[in-house]
Amino acid sequence: MRLRQVHLDFHTSDLIEDIGSRFDAKAFGQAFKDADVDSVTIFSKCHHGHSYHPTAIGRMHPHLKFDLMRAQIDALHAHNIKAPLYLSGGWDELAANQQPGWRLMDENGLPKRVGGDPLGDGWAYLDFASPYLDYLCQQVKEVMVNYPDGDGIFIDITYQQLSAGPWTQQRMDAAGLDWESAEDRAKFAEQVNYELFEGVQQAVHKHDPNKPLFFNLGHVRRGRRDVYKRYFSHLELESLPTAKWGYDHFPLSARYVDVFGEPFIGMTGKFHHLWGEIGSYKAPQALAYEVAAMQAYGAGASIGDHLHPNGAVDATSYKAIGAAYAEAKAAEPWTIGSRNRADIGLVSVEGSRRPGFVGTPGTSNAADEGAARVLLEGKFTFDVLDTDMDFSPYRLLILPDEVIVDNALKLALDTYVAQGGKLLLTGQSGLDADKGLLFDIGAEWHGANPYSGDYALHDAAIRADFVADPIYMYVGSERISVTDGQSLGVVYDPYFERSPKHFSGHVHTPRRSDPSGYAAGVRKGNITYLAHKAFSAYRQSGAVAILELLEKTILSCLDGAPNVRVGLPRAGRVTVRHQPVEGRDVVHLLFAQPALRGELRGDNVQPIQDFVTLSDVAVDLAIGNREVETVRVVPSGEAIDFDVVDQRLRFKVPRLEGAAKIEVQYRQ
Repeated sequence: MRLRQVHLDFHTSDLIEDIGSRFDAKAFGQAFKDADVDSVTIFSKCHHGHSYHPTAIGRMHPHLKFDLMRAQIDALHAHNIKAPLYLSGGWDELAANQQPGWRLMDENGLPKRVGGDPLGDGWAYLDFASPYLDYLCQQVKEVMVNYPDGDGIFIDITYQQLSAGPWTQQRMDAAGLDWESAEDRAKFAEQVNYELFEGVQQAVHKHDPNKPLFFNLGHVRRGRRDVYKRYFSHLELESLPTAKWGYDHFPLSARYVDVFGEPFIGMTGKFHHLWGEIGSYKAPQALAYEVAAMQAYGAGASIGDHLHPNGAVDATSYKAIGAAYAEAKAAEPWTIGSRNRADIGLVSVEGSRRPGFVGTPGTSNAADEGAARVLLEGKFTFDVLDTDMDFSPYRLLILPDEVIVDNALKLALDTYVAQGGKLLLTGQSGLDADKGLLFDIGAEWHGANPYSGDYALHDAAIRADFVADPIYMYVGSERISVTDGQSLGVVYDPYFERSPKHFSGHVHTPRRSDPSGYAAGVRKGNITYLAHKAFSAYRQSGAVAILELLEKTILSCLDGAPNVRVGLPRAGRVTVRHQPVEGRDVVHLLFAQPALRGELRGDNVQPIQDFVTLSDVAVDLAIGNREVETVRVVPSGEAIDFDVVDQRLRFKVPRLEGAAKIEVQYRQ
């Protein structure tokens, strides 16, 4: 799989007349070659429904005078640059206007558009339950026949929305489903999404069963590896950090995908904010950081751009892309074939729910994202797991807040703990409304605290260093009383629940003077339990006291000896990846500070603008009984002095400016 890609958007209205008028094949190919790009996803059909080549199925853009896609393929292939082909799926303005019966209707019978206004300027949704799906598959077949040298198929907007349109109604009636029922509409929409996957896959594989195929869902749903393995040749993790995704979305998704072995790339954008911002640019430092982060989390890179309607390549974009990709190319020998070294497995809440493919995908789950943030900020090494993955490689499993523990997961966790593994449960994880506590945590459960938020004074060993009094937790707790476990603190209730008739002070009600009699946490053997949904509380509030509580709790579960310790500020990140063939570890260090600069389209825009140089960054890495031969900064080759004490390698990185990679070569 190519590792330095560009996703070249080209959504162009028929109101624009100079389509491709300044396209120069030689300059086009040379621009990508000079920027060290090795694959460019180019457009067969855009969201407007226009094709950029002759077509018997849809309509070539009315102002395009030549086969632009063929010219782009040839220009790229002349430099050994691959050219996957893009077709818009769920959005097609041409089809929506010419075949209004194919449009997706909401439960009120109104046509659905992005943004919610049926008469607005957002893209119209098409209903895959209608003949539109066959129309799309015919377009795919045509591309496969006429452009067999295209290097893959990329289908965008591949999630079926809940529909009550005429085709959905007709088919649901025939299937004995009630289209007035939201539950039945969701069930049918899930079925339709599988029809989309099947139909497009058949259209591609009929002509070339080895052709790469990707369906863009906007967010990789954890818990659905079965679908990715069956229909996707690889994954592209769409995650533009200055837009709705943020800088913590990609690490969470990457740590999940990396585990189950699907080839994958990250996908950011050159834009200041969001897709389609022609004439907007993020700082080159931001692109360099984002590409380095993709390598640190085991991914190749794809940078989104939008080609000007006239077909001319944007010099400003490719100067920044080229700088980022030059660094990435030089570092590739230390990234290819690597696997994450993790001592913690984060069992995903989203994965335990096995989410469907219906509707516009969300980009976060509060518990999962809160846990990932704590682990990233605490410099812990971790993987993100489904409930049926192999738990044996991990010293500690974390089940944050709301993980659904069914019989199969319960058996797997019992086996894991019996074999010496540690387990951290928070909030409702490990609880069943009917059965109560599913694990012997050394306590009894007495239901949920009726207060929406309460206070806790945790044991001194795990509470934040600067805290000596009960802290407000922003969420309520599960009421537990300790039996034969070790108490980890006490809960304080508020005087009363705040309401319009009962309130005191500006916000939440003060705590009572004495503890409630219930514990804030408990530990018995290898199982630790915290009574609050603490990871969600941190995601919601950002409270430093909660962050440090969780960090210290996790560290205590690891007996104070994590996989790696680094002297980085809070915004720093670290991963450790092992290359078994080369017999070495590579420590990836990242440090940049996004700053809130504005708000666009409902998103807080927090770009990276510059780097602060750090010197002599201390690293302390667990190496077991392996013998270290050399420690070097790569790719420069600068040697670093080191010591080994009690099977831990210690050294200092002389300089960190945005990103650094340190090779730890073991004696063979």
